[in-house]
Amino acid sequence: MSALRYALSFRWANALSEAAGYVSAFALAAATVVMLHGVASRYFFGRATVWQTEVSIYLLLVVTFWGAAYGLKHHAHVGVDVLTDRLPARGQLVARILTSLLSLVVIAVVAWKGTVLWYEAYEGGFKSATAFRAPLSVVYAILPIGMLLVALQYVFFIIEAASALAGRVPVDEALAEIKQHDPLADTVVPDTGPGPGARPGPAGDDRQVSR
Repeated sequence: MSALRYALSFRWANALSEAAGYVSAFALAAATVVMLHGVASRYFFGRATVWQTEVSIYLLLVVTFWGAAYGLKHHAHVGVDVLTDRLPARGQLVARILTSLLSLVVIAVVAWKGTVLWYEAYEGGFKSATAFRAPLSVVYAILPIGMLLVALQYVFFIIEAASALAGRVPVDEALAEIKQHDPLADTVVPDTGPGPGARPGPAGDDRQVSR
């Protein structure tokens, strides 16, 4: 695959989403350490801190908004596929394009509002109204960057589905890339039969006998 074709395919968005996931995991671990440090400082050493709570909140913002792209790539978000699973393969691809476009509209609005807030904080040199005085231009940048990562992942979904509909990519390959997948659907729960003390009810179903 040539460099231009790779760039136009937006497959590099997968790498960005994967990297965002690792950054989010590091931010989550760091937030845990920061909160533990704050608790230990207060209850074991009697020293009040002014930065742990605020920093942990900012780190969790990274986990939420940057980790969203990683979750989207791996289809970890909650999805309702009762109807789409009943569609033929090409119908599922069309549904993916439509839902991705609608999602991009919402993401664009959130990204625009977030960018406006960031620019105002950057121009005004705003800082948080706490003793920590964190620069809000850095904090407010978390949201638009996260929305950009999610948008790029959706663009990849759209291009992949459109390429399959146009015959440039095998339909099965495109579905494997973008189809919602529930890992619980492949889990088979063994039937252990009726429990001890069970007897058939009037309608033929098992009912438990209380003793």
